[in-house]
Amino acid sequence: MKNFLSGMLFSLLLLLAFILTRSIAGLWVSFAWSLFITAVVFLLYRRKKQWCGKDMALISLSTGLFYILFASFGISLVPPEPIRDLGDIVMPYLYACVFGGCAMIVLFLTGRVFSRQM
Repeated sequence: MKNFLSGMLFSLLLLLAFILTRSIAGLWVSFAWSLFITAVVFLLYRRKKQWCGKDMALISLSTGLFYILFASFGISLVPPEPIRDLGDIVMPYLYACVFGGCAMIVLFLTGRVFSRQM
């Protein structure tokens, strides 16, 4: 349960970093910067807590899933742009799923790589 709470907090950090950088930069640049910021915080927190491989996997998985959940909820409440066609409805959800999946993979791999170095 503690791992899922940590994953929820990392997903909120990911979403907040994305929203803040999205007002300055484009979509993919915002994805990259928010993922970088979250990965740095993830590594600092991992260094403090000394997780095992199972904990890193659960936190990475829950971070991505909670990000998809929170982003989908936000997209349904406040659409990012006026709806003109089907692509305006589907694409924000698709981007959220892609980014949630990328977040899972990146957090897990950075945790694995840096756990071998410590």
